[in-house]
Amino acid sequence: MKDTDDPKVRVQFLQQVGNCPSGRLIAVDKHDGESIEPKPPHSIGLVEDPAQKCSGPLWVRGGIALVGANGQAYEIRNRMTLCRCGKSENKPFCNGAHAADPKFRDGLV
Repeated sequence: MKDTDDPKVRVQFLQQVGNCPSGRLIAVDKHDGESIEPKPPHSIGLVEDPAQKCSGPLWVRGGIALVGANGQAYEIRNRMTLCRCGKSENKPFCNGAHAADPKFRDGLV
């Protein structure tokens, strides 16, 4: 991160941070403190992890509003991963529990 004044390093860093599906990694401009995030289109997808041989979360992109069954509105984010295995201790968000033993498989992997 210290070398992000180098244009090549900055581009690579922003790509790596922007590829974080959950949005937990966010780049911040060190000059003005503003966050630098990709602006994906509205979409919802399934994350599959063949390397771990398991199915992952729902991937919500593009600032789609999330409202819980109890009516609680969550912060609108550009990227979120939502639990679909039922094991997360941070529901409705994914905490990676789908990769624990026994691994969650929805039949797509």
